[in-house]
Amino acid sequence: MDIKRVLAGASVSATGMGVFLIALTAAAAGLPTIYDLGLAGLGIVVGLLLVATGAGLFAFEELETSHVIRVAGWNALGVVVLALVLGLVLASPSVTLPAAVIADVLGVSAVAHVLIGVNDVRRIRVGELARERQKLAVLNRIVRHNLRNDAQILLGNAESLAVELEDERQAKMATVVAETAEGLATMNDKLGQFQAAIDHDPSDERAVDLEETVTSVHKELREEYPEAAIDVDISEDCLVQADDKLAVAIHEAVENAVVHGGTNVHITGSQSDGHVEIAVADNGPGIPDHELTPLEEDTEITQLEHGTGVGLWVLYTIVDAYRGTLTFDTDDGTTVTIRLPAA
Repeated sequence: MDIKRVLAGASVSATGMGVFLIALTAAAAGLPTIYDLGLAGLGIVVGLLLVATGAGLFAFEELETSHVIRVAGWNALGVVVLALVLGLVLASPSVTLPAAVIADVLGVSAVAHVLIGVNDVRRIRVGELARERQKLAVLNRIVRHNLRNDAQILLGNAESLAVELEDERQAKMATVVAETAEGLATMNDKLGQFQAAIDHDPSDERAVDLEETVTSVHKELREEYPEAAIDVDISEDCLVQADDKLAVAIHEAVENAVVHGGTNVHITGSQSDGHVEIAVADNGPGIPDHELTPLEEDTEITQLEHGTGVGLWVLYTIVDAYRGTLTFDTDDGTTVTIRLPAA
């Protein structure tokens, strides 16, 4: 048990207990008016709130011990400063303050300083997260650079071996290496799209014509997969609040259906109730549960249970950046539904 964390949380609770006892004593002594009763009641409520806050600071595991100590420090500062002020005021023989008033003033000041401390911790945490994000962005660039270079080396050598090797078994092995290297190169591109989705800036959003975007994606995929049967049915005047990454999201959804789905893919889009829905349906076997489970909120990703589809993560991250929702229906084939705010 972290003794510093215990003491920090206990100090806030002790402040609340002090306020509670002062107010309770004033109430037990008898109050002449409803106004005085209300003051004592306020002190009791504020005191109990501070007691619960101290316990919550200790129990809330997401807060580091240093953060809990910082909040407790702000609370102590408020109590000490106000106690000194009240002491000076009460030292004057011409001034008297009811105990309920003292409890209320101390309690409200403590609550205010706890809130200041929480906001201070939040500011520090935002700075820490920004630095961590910057480190991850640098690491992402380094990994992607190395991944791209290594994949190109593997691909070039494997393709040469596949052509030159006379042994059929070895030639097939070289072909597998080449295909794997090509897959790594593709993953590198998707990781770049994933980073772009994480770095989404809402100020870049604008009204995007869904029909124009889907038509462009449809044309690209027909060139990449000429054997695929892709039907499009988009209602007119569907405007989405998005940016250029909308095309990436739709491309991922449709490509996943073409590569892993059935022989027919149907894209529909419509607008209603301030939202635009894009559905991509195929008649394939459906996306495996182990690919979809990591996309669910509050799901712990372990080494044994995780999805391998980077494209699905790109799709999910872009939709989430647009404050939209992504759902999957795998009962009969797969239907991916993207629901986004209309422009």
